[in-house]
Amino acid sequence: MSSQPLMVNCRVFKGETFHRIRFNPRLLVRALVFAFWLWMISAASLSLAYGQSFGLSIPLGLNRPAVDPGGSALATIDLTTTGGFSSLVSLSCAVTSGPVTTSPPVCTVSPATQVPPADGPSLTITTTDTTAVGLYNFIVTGTSGSITQTATLNLTVQPLSQDYTLSVSPTTATPNPVAAGSAATATVTISPIGSYSGHQITLSCLSVSPVVTLAPVCSFQPTSGSGPGPVQVTSGIPATATLTITTSGPTPVTKLGSRGIFYALWLVLPGLALITLGAKGIRRKTAMGALCLTLVAGGLIFMPACGSSGTSIGTVTPSKTYVFTLTGADENGAAPSNTTTNQATVSVIVN
Repeated sequence: MSSQPLMVNCRVFKGETFHRIRFNPRLLVRALVFAFWLWMISAASLSLAYGQSFGLSIPLGLNRPAVDPGGSALATIDLTTTGGFSSLVSLSCAVTSGPVTTSPPVCTVSPATQVPPADGPSLTITTTDTTAVGLYNFIVTGTSGSITQTATLNLTVQPLSQDYTLSVSPTTATPNPVAAGSAATATVTISPIGSYSGHQITLSCLSVSPVVTLAPVCSFQPTSGSGPGPVQVTSGIPATATLTITTSGPTPVTKLGSRGIFYALWLVLPGLALITLGAKGIRRKTAMGALCLTLVAGGLIFMPACGSSGTSIGTVTPSKTYVFTLTGADENGAAPSNTTTNQATVSVIVN
């Protein structure tokens, strides 16, 4: 049999002449095989990449919703993964809208690349003295290959009076729930507004609801301090303090009788018995009466001593959800600007 490729001859009539076209089936087979393998490789790649992605969010937003011209605001970017995604993500931030284009705020991300999961790439928005007053919108973009995720922010630039705001994270103290007799904690953040700095703020709980007997109580300790006291705000940087909410638990019951006294009392009995046996006449009667009195007293003391189980039963904080409203005052008595609207609150669940 000939090893020459099969040639198919076709005659095509064009005008008054015939053109012969040669067709090689092997070339067609090779093209089909190549296309098949290319399809298989693409399908495998798609199969591996299916479901792999990352998420981008800014759960806490900006630390300051508004700044003076020349001020700055900070935020933390949270990157998450799905399907085992582990590629490098490029991060960027840009202004999408604002009052004017002259001297707009500048938004930067550091580091500019990150492999998720990561809770820490920081975002900084800075303004200048010539930045126009108004509301600016920003878009934060994360890109990895063909995958793009975005998040939005907004910042108001306006002349501000010196003041501060309070916020709590998490809004439900941990552990959640908390057992009666234990304590739960949360973090309080003091965010200066404008050029507010160099002040000491004393935090307190303005109210708690519901009002019950033995409701939880709160206390504050500055993050940078060694004990309870005012929180120092300097250089316009947010300061933090730890809020501790303490509940009342079971307390030991005081026994009616003391075992030490009980045993000491019974040690007297042998001595009284000897005196009674050795005494005569009136003295014997007197000793016998003392012995009987000691026996009766010992029995009375013995009864409550035996009946007391020694378990803790006292009073405890009722099992409820309590909501605390927080406030503060600096050395001049200035309260946070969000005492009437958007108050800082934290809840604790007691079981």
